[in-house]
Amino acid sequence: MPVQITAVEPGSLAEELGWQPGDQVVAVNGEAVEDELDFRFKTAEEALELRVRRNGTLGVQHVTKTFDEGFGVDLEEFRIKTCGDDCVFCFVDQNPVGLRETLYFRDGDFRMSFLYGNYITVTNLRERNLRRIVEQRLSPMYISVHCTDDAIRRRMMGHRTQNDRLMEKLRFFHVHGIEMHAQIVLVPHHNDGGALVKTILDLYEFHEQLFSVSVVPVGLTRHRCELMDLRTVTPSEAQQLVRLVQRWQAFFRRNIGRGFLYLSDEVYLLAGMDFPQEDDYDGYPLMENGVGMSRDFLNELAFQAEDFPEAVPAPRRLTLVSGTLAGPMLEDRVAPVLRQVERLDVQVVAAENKLFGDVVTVSGLLNFKSFVAALKPLAEAGTLGDLVLLPPDSVNFEGLFLDNTPGQGTPEELSAALGGVPVEVFGGDWVEVLDRLATPPDKQQD
Repeated sequence: MPVQITAVEPGSLAEELGWQPGDQVVAVNGEAVEDELDFRFKTAEEALELRVRRNGTLGVQHVTKTFDEGFGVDLEEFRIKTCGDDCVFCFVDQNPVGLRETLYFRDGDFRMSFLYGNYITVTNLRERNLRRIVEQRLSPMYISVHCTDDAIRRRMMGHRTQNDRLMEKLRFFHVHGIEMHAQIVLVPHHNDGGALVKTILDLYEFHEQLFSVSVVPVGLTRHRCELMDLRTVTPSEAQQLVRLVQRWQAFFRRNIGRGFLYLSDEVYLLAGMDFPQEDDYDGYPLMENGVGMSRDFLNELAFQAEDFPEAVPAPRRLTLVSGTLAGPMLEDRVAPVLRQVERLDVQVVAAENKLFGDVVTVSGLLNFKSFVAALKPLAEAGTLGDLVLLPPDSVNFEGLFLDNTPGQGTPEELSAALGGVPVEVFGGDWVEVLDRLATPPDKQQD
């Protein structure tokens, strides 16, 4: 599939070659170009034969350039490949109507795994995909394994084929030096117990290239219409899981020098148990997957607290908002540190999820209406305070909530709905937050 040029940088090599938006790069050195990643890889050489199509006419150009010199072009975004499975716990099937369109797409693209750390099942990987990953060193790969027992995998993941050759593909990556990270979404009475132990042992076979296995409890919403009856992990099961993983980690550290097996923060919160220490996360390689984020958050708070002022100039109130799962942690371990600043009042609001249902307790799935429901009574009572801080993962990279409703998409719109009290997404700097609270509103700058 040719790759279309969307923009050409002035003074670039592409401009010298006469390339224009709308032109298509068909092949490089006789090999077809599949997408932007493929183009960047194949044009890294110094001597190139390029086949470029313009207005239906195919031309050939020969280029000599320095190694890795860029062409100065923007290329069309590649079409993302869909997942090759229909997992019984897939969150896409549990979404309500009215969200952003991207939230209904089943991503199963190995390129997105390499670029952004998205976990994929590898069921849809064909031989040419495997060869390309190795040839172009698209490493690391993030792989949703869930279970290595074939029968359980088929039942849980809805393979369209009898055997998706998972272990064969993992072995291929292992032999060819592709770094991997694996994920297990734990579903009670499906891939727990003996199936979980088998999965851990099977994956340990690849520990030289498989650097981590993270275990995440299944997430269910109230929108599971006509879907298989599943249940969430209970607090007692979470406690058992923590103890099991602690024993496994001790074994792995003795044998390979790292923990290898990690639990998401949600498991420790469910269990009511403290998070492991920083060294136990081996450099936080899985932070974006919710593994170690809370420990890092607490450690960073303790570090920044050394620079907190003794007091703010005038009485101020800060409102911290989270999901119901993390609410107790904020109340017990975050608010007391902030309250050491004199004249600073800190209140914690645990918002119930009005979009997915109260069974969904994490902060990252709260939406505009959930925040309004939790905060509007305080605003009407005049007790919301001087600044509302939302959890960092409550908005996407564009700063938008999950909602796809006009007027209900941003923290600024939430502020307006709450009578104008400033609402911000916490950016990680507590000292900056305190400086803002110490500055009179009429002297604050956006």
